[in-house]
Amino acid sequence: MMDTFSWMLLLVASGVLVGGLVYTYQVGKRQKVQGEYDTPVGEKVAAHPYVRNPVFIAYIVFVALLLGYIAYVAFQT
Repeated sequence: MMDTFSWMLLLVASGVLVGGLVYTYQVGKRQKVQGEYDTPVGEKVAAHPYVRNPVFIAYIVFVALLLGYIAYVAFQT
């Protein structure tokens, strides 16, 4: 059987998955309305291209969750 922590991780992962799907759908729908694929990059994004990149943010969140899980399992024994 799955313990409570595993169920919580499953719920969080499902929430992230559904949220990402809805957000991606909304962005794609908005892109069709604009009709332009190459738009100028905003000032804040140009100043911090790595901090505002969602792929890097996803990696950082993944590593933080992984380290948290490792610490949780290490302190359980």
